[in-house]
Amino acid sequence: MPPRTAGACGSAAKGDLMQDTQLITDSGCDLSREVLDAAGVATLFFPYTLDGEERFDDFGQTLSYDAFYDALRVGARSTTSQARPVDCDAAFRRAYDLGKTALLVTISSGLSSTYDTALTARERFLQENPDATVHVVDSLSVSAGQGLLVLEMAARLADGMSAEAVVAWAEDNRQRVNHLFTVDSFEYLVRGGRVSPAVGAVGSVLNIKPILHVDAEGRLAPLTKLRGRRRALAELSEMVAERIEDPEEQAIIIDHAQCPEDATALNDMLAEQVAVRAVIADRIGIIIGTHVGPSGLVVAFWGKPRGSQ
Repeated sequence: MPPRTAGACGSAAKGDLMQDTQLITDSGCDLSREVLDAAGVATLFFPYTLDGEERFDDFGQTLSYDAFYDALRVGARSTTSQARPVDCDAAFRRAYDLGKTALLVTISSGLSSTYDTALTARERFLQENPDATVHVVDSLSVSAGQGLLVLEMAARLADGMSAEAVVAWAEDNRQRVNHLFTVDSFEYLVRGGRVSPAVGAVGSVLNIKPILHVDAEGRLAPLTKLRGRRRALAELSEMVAERIEDPEEQAIIIDHAQCPEDATALNDMLAEQVAVRAVIADRIGIIIGTHVGPSGLVVAFWGKPRGSQ
């Protein structure tokens, strides 16, 4: 059965009262609170620091995304951390107090220790509450890709699928989530250790724009490098057209950090090549934005399994 993400928000909201499962995800998913609330998905906030001040990525509630990226542009430094055990425990507790199964979908274990932290928190919670049911799924995805998987899981829960069946489905299908990234500057990839300073320096001088993807192990890995932003966007569009499966039956997600014109340009290029059911346009949030910077752009879609690429 093909993914039905395009209808996930409305379907999940309609079926939420009938669910006995609370789906939860973290702020690495890069979906707005409005989209997540409509889908009946609870959230787990990641901690981060901005110029040494400790904060929580609460989906732009206390610091807007534009304010964050404006700060980066003038030299502010941001660092990110994994989810805290106490916050995982609190998310499980909220579901338990509602009499629901907790199902937490985490950012990729290839990029964060949050999955391991959540497993440890789950074990402790079940020791204290042996009648609880708690599932933790490693999305092996990030940003719009994580969001795509979460919305599809929400739709299946709303359609009456059990938590156990949704977990099995997600683990069987998460490799079909494709996500392709590009950035206009190597600066933030260098800061995060994704590329070496030498590579970043050469790339900046030659106007090289990298295209990256999330590989089968859930890690951010380079695919190709092109000169010029427009060529990078065109290549992204070509890659989506090559790898997407059943486009007319799915929604894709295009997220940008603080480059709406580029997101629109990519959307227009894709429309000339692929007829999808819908496009969800959203923002790259603070956690992922720390590592890709204001020029970060990502497209996520259901396609060929990553290991086959």
